Amino acid sequence: MRYIGNKTKLLGFLADVLTQVGIAPGRAHDAFAGTASVARSLKASGWRVESSDVMTYSYVFQRAYVVARHGPNVRRVAAGDADLRRALRFVAAGGDGLSVLAEYLSAWVEPEHGFISQHFSATSGRMYFTDENARRIDAARHALHRWRDDELVSEDAYYLLLAAIIEAADRVANTAGIYAAYIKKWQPNATKTFRMQPARPVSRAGGSRAFREDATAVARKVGPVDLLYVDPPYNARQYSGYYHIPEIIAQGWFGAPPVVKGKTGLPVDRPPPSAWCNKAGAAVALDELLEATGARHVLVSYNTEGILPDAQFLDILGRRAVAPVQRFERAYKRYRADLDGERRRYRASGVNELVYYLRIRK
Repeated sequence: MRYIGNKTKLLGFLADVLTQVGIAPGRAHDAFAGTASVARSLKASGWRVESSDVMTYSYVFQRAYVVARHGPNVRRVAAGDADLRRALRFVAAGGDGLSVLAEYLSAWVEPEHGFISQHFSATSGRMYFTDENARRIDAARHALHRWRDDELVSEDAYYLLLAAIIEAADRVANTAGIYAAYIKKWQPNATKTFRMQPARPVSRAGGSRAFREDATAVARKVGPVDLLYVDPPYNARQYSGYYHIPEIIAQGWFGAPPVVKGKTGLPVDRPPPSAWCNKAGAAVALDELLEATGARHVLVSYNTEGILPDAQFLDILGRRAVAPVQRFERAYKRYRADLDGERRRYRASGVNELVYYLRIRK
């Protein structure tokens, strides 16, 4: 998924830092999981992961990529869904269960006019999705909801398929990578067909957990861990507004549909602004998280455009550390949600990723 702060391209850098400071796999808390790329990588490397984030779509990714261990049982689903039984002769012959159901939800469920079509399609006036793709997203999400209600899919299978719906929708979204605005002309990706490409669950030992909660509250809840990984927001962008459509898809609209308004269809009821997205609040929140955690080792990702200047960041970390704080740095191409224009100009095409390491308990 296109996402501000996504660490997929920096996983090798983070792994190198862990090796350099000599931290072996154990139990970790990924406090700001986002798309769960770091938590998934840690689990694949042998860590038992406690992941957290306040956004529902992140919780879906955590459940799919960190917690889930088993894919769906197609026979069980087909036993309760006559339309799937009829379609099976045409759907991905020889594929595994996850691929078969993803293909069915992508291409064989009858497209329907639902919440996404009503509010976020070309016909609605908000050009986030073509009419066809909006109807396919509606149909896939509705079918998955029915399967879960009828207990035809396990929780692992539900979240693996829901994560695939969210990511497939993002691939055909007519945006520059965030949902704060849609493009006024159809981009090439938006005219492609909605198609789910589910990721396989990480086949490692169980014990990993996901939380849709505040990072500090989760740190207190999980208790002692070997590693706390902190990747907080770097600026004033509020993720609840920048990714409101993935959040709506994750939550669903069955029973009590959200009320949306305005040019971009923002939900009327949204979480309050995050303290991490302003300078004063971020400083207090970081210190509180370090006080609350039971971790021995801490890695904090930040970058050279963060709202907290380097000296202040080091001061906060240094007050908690029992040894000198180490800083690692790597340049990479920055995420750009739009082009330079009259109202906004990016400072540079590149940015330096900073990783701070501190030990806070002997």
